[in-house]
Amino acid sequence: MKPILLYIDPASTSALLYIIIALVATLAFALRGFFYKMKNLFLGKGFISHNDFVGTDILFYSEGKQYWNVFFPIIKALENKHEKCAYLTSDKDDPGLLYQSNYYESKYTGKLTMTSVYLNKLKTKFVGMTTPQLDVMMIRRSKKVQHYGHIVHAPIDVFTYRKFAFDYFDSVFCSGYHQIEGIKKLEDKRGTDKKKLLETGLTYYDVMLDEVNSMPAIEKKNPVVLVAPTWKEYSILNRFGAKFFEHLLQNSTYDIILRPHPQTYVSFPDLIAGIEEQFKNEPRIVIDRNPLGTESMAKSDMMIGDLSGVFWDYAFLYARPVLLLKTEFDTIEGFEGSELDYEMWEMRERPRLGKVFDENDVENISGIVNDLLENPPGLQLEALKNESVYNFGKAGETAANQILEIVGELKNTSN
Repeated sequence: MKPILLYIDPASTSALLYIIIALVATLAFALRGFFYKMKNLFLGKGFISHNDFVGTDILFYSEGKQYWNVFFPIIKALENKHEKCAYLTSDKDDPGLLYQSNYYESKYTGKLTMTSVYLNKLKTKFVGMTTPQLDVMMIRRSKKVQHYGHIVHAPIDVFTYRKFAFDYFDSVFCSGYHQIEGIKKLEDKRGTDKKKLLETGLTYYDVMLDEVNSMPAIEKKNPVVLVAPTWKEYSILNRFGAKFFEHLLQNSTYDIILRPHPQTYVSFPDLIAGIEEQFKNEPRIVIDRNPLGTESMAKSDMMIGDLSGVFWDYAFLYARPVLLLKTEFDTIEGFEGSELDYEMWEMRERPRLGKVFDENDVENISGIVNDLLENPPGLQLEALKNESVYNFGKAGETAANQILEIVGELKNTSN
């Protein structure tokens, strides 16, 4: 009897392995969630009752303290209207836990794994969050939540969000027309439900403007260059590392502030730790980890950035020049932009901000910076700001009104 030879082609093998890995990952996630749930139940430590905030129609969830300034202007506006809300956070150091009001409650829900179990069982009318990919990643829709809203917290286009960032929200509180344009195109392409795409603005600008207006004059000996990259794979830090700062220090007299995106410390801890270690004794480099970047922005004479939304904050608030790393976004897979066939807003408008550099310019980056400091371009940013950002300085009030309108519609529907 001849032996039976079985052959599986490489494509089938890959598919089979993918299925096996997916099943194992799903089982591991389920077991981990079960473990934390049982731990909380039997130890009684940090146990959260899903009967919390009964009668509160508006809940907010935050991954960490860096997002408090996104939520605070909305919470304050609701308080001024005598409307109750609650704030849940996965960060025990979140300043939202210290805020006191007769119309506000807050709770630390534990790390994201623990929090996801809790959030999946919430019961309320409206939940607002800055976390994207609802029903895609760890946070799932609760059957007892009637409306989920995503609160945008950067002036950027939707291109640089991970895929399906907004698909399963009921509304998106957009900062500008370009986000509405991109989300509508993705809805048409995917055939997903139409969301409420609201003309809100950027709520944290309310906080930044108050701080800018109250900030005293800053004295300094040398010009200051603020380096504020994004945290993602295509950022200045990921592409060039410490070498970028070595070149930046050459043949120059300016001081440098490095303000990494907070997510850098989570996603690329070894990278940022190495940079901090290398320059810890360099007096001309300071690393800023403050929740708000307004002090560093106020001190600086120009900014170096990439595809982070912070350079728009800088340009809109201070009208100072920006030097930007040229980034070819269309080569990046796994992001919403890979399904959009038009030029992203940042690319279309960034020439109005200052200058652009690429990898071939890094060795001479100090020369480019010196030239830009000595010959700053005439910037006409007021028109760009008004075109691109809704309700500048009044977004918290706008968002609160929009949320109350949503909640009112839900109440009328259920009656």
